[in-house]
Amino acid sequence: MRYKFSKTSLLFHRSRLRPRYILSILAGVSFGFTLSLACLPMINVCDNSLLLFSNPFSASLNDHLSNETFSFRDTFNRILNRQGRSVTDVSLDDYRSKDYEPRILPSSMEKNINNQSLSTPTQSSNTSKFMRTRYIADELNIREKVLVAVITETNHLNTFAFFLNQTLQNYVNRLLFFIDKDVQDFPKGMEVVTIHDKRAYLKPIYILKYLAEKMIQSYDWFVLVPDNTYIRGFKLNEFLNHISINQDLYMGQPIDDVHAVYCYFGSGIILSGTILRKVLDEIDWCTSNAYSHDLTDNIGRCILKATNSSCVNTASNYKFTAYVNYLLEFDTDIDKLSKNEEFNLTLTVHPVNDLETMLKLQKYFNQVEIDEMTRSISKYEKTIENLSCYAPEGCGNIPWPVGVPPPFKPTSRFDVLRWDYFNETH
Repeated sequence: MRYKFSKTSLLFHRSRLRPRYILSILAGVSFGFTLSLACLPMINVCDNSLLLFSNPFSASLNDHLSNETFSFRDTFNRILNRQGRSVTDVSLDDYRSKDYEPRILPSSMEKNINNQSLSTPTQSSNTSKFMRTRYIADELNIREKVLVAVITETNHLNTFAFFLNQTLQNYVNRLLFFIDKDVQDFPKGMEVVTIHDKRAYLKPIYILKYLAEKMIQSYDWFVLVPDNTYIRGFKLNEFLNHISINQDLYMGQPIDDVHAVYCYFGSGIILSGTILRKVLDEIDWCTSNAYSHDLTDNIGRCILKATNSSCVNTASNYKFTAYVNYLLEFDTDIDKLSKNEEFNLTLTVHPVNDLETMLKLQKYFNQVEIDEMTRSISKYEKTIENLSCYAPEGCGNIPWPVGVPPPFKPTSRFDVLRWDYFNETH
């Protein structure tokens, strides 16, 4: 009796599941029929001669779906008509084996590329390739501060020229020494340029041409000076740092005669890059009219013709000062000159007839600069002491030395900085 009951319950359970199977089959058939109707446009694209339905319902259905599937057909046609690419058609660029140079497209070329259709091949543009500079400083027009051009002689390369090279190379960006003979034996670290012309009065014209053609893009200021002039490199650099480069500047010491529009060459002449550009345009006129044996006259006449600028000794409220004394005796005159404030502020001293006087001037002006720095430090210390009273710590809590931040004071043992001591062996 127990066995019959279980068999009857099983038959009853199967009779309940039979309608579910029928519903699942009907749902699957309906879904398949719907899916086949949705795929009908794709089948027509692949084979237009194949017709699944020949009744009017098929035609009306295709007309109804044609507008909605136009974009899909266009995309599908491009996929079917696309041809495979072989390995030889693909080019690879190894950017690790060569320098990468970015290419900037002009606006007109970008518009042409954007307006081209996908179905038409791209055409090569006739626009020239935009080449960038090798260094970013050239593209941004970044220049160094000053170049000093020294007119010297072959027998002065190991004396006056060598002294100027040793005392100025730490304060100026570049030093060039111009001579009129080819020479192979000169001190190391000096840049010597030979002018193959024996006419001494044309030397400054050749120098102006050389600087305008080859150095004008790299420097803001150009200083012309003879080799028997002492130059204070520190003061010259400090002086040029306070002058704006956006001006035509022909600066020096005006000579005290009828030609006061010219700067005296012996004291040194400062030229801006804009002056040199204008001089280059009139360099032929300057060469043909350089008839005087006075270099001051030849340089001044050339600059006056090219730029219509006369000599000035003041720019941006800073004055160019030079000391000129043809009878200078250092040992006898220095006591009197040391009390002269204008002499202590001078940029150049001319003429210097021997190397020993050059060395004495260097020692004297080094001491003058040390004294100026000492006075400046004392002035700043007093200012800090006066302002410290307004600080939260008060007037009596100034660290020593004045102006130097105090050492770190740990609040606990965890804030103590670790130090590793070592020597030459361990």
